[in-house]
Amino acid sequence: MGKVHRISRIVGRGGSWIFVAKLLVSLVAIVFAASISVTSSTYQAEFGSAVLFPAGLLATDKGFSAAPMSVSPAGTLCSNPATFNMNTTANTSIVAGDLVYHVQVNATGAPLPAFTKFNVTLSVGSNTYGPLCIQTLATTTGSIDCKFDVGTALPASPYTFRVTIQ
Repeated sequence: MGKVHRISRIVGRGGSWIFVAKLLVSLVAIVFAASISVTSSTYQAEFGSAVLFPAGLLATDKGFSAAPMSVSPAGTLCSNPATFNMNTTANTSIVAGDLVYHVQVNATGAPLPAFTKFNVTLSVGSNTYGPLCIQTLATTTGSIDCKFDVGTALPASPYTFRVTIQ
């Protein structure tokens, strides 16, 4: 009976360790069995862009952003163009929350014919926006911020866009 008594004592002591080991394995299993949420993100890709402008002007792409507020159109008619006499804005009708494309047109200091009018247009995918009408003065300094409302979404990715000043 000595051997049986010794084995029962070892099993009795080991039983508490077996219980603790089972408890730890159970907790690990519960943690890994917890629900895991997966979120997906959609990214837009620009395939290509072109900004075309005449000598004496420099156009700088300022990108797309959401409009914080609605804005009435300005500089959309060549009877009332946006001029370079001060830093001004020419824009299509902008609706709050829509995506707006912004391009800044600067005078480079190179001679430009006085009182020349240029049309600024934006093409995104197969859609064309504008034109906005900008005009030089006798002395052309400053810049004009041209902004185009392109709606609530961009075309399917990838897409291209082009700004033309002519």
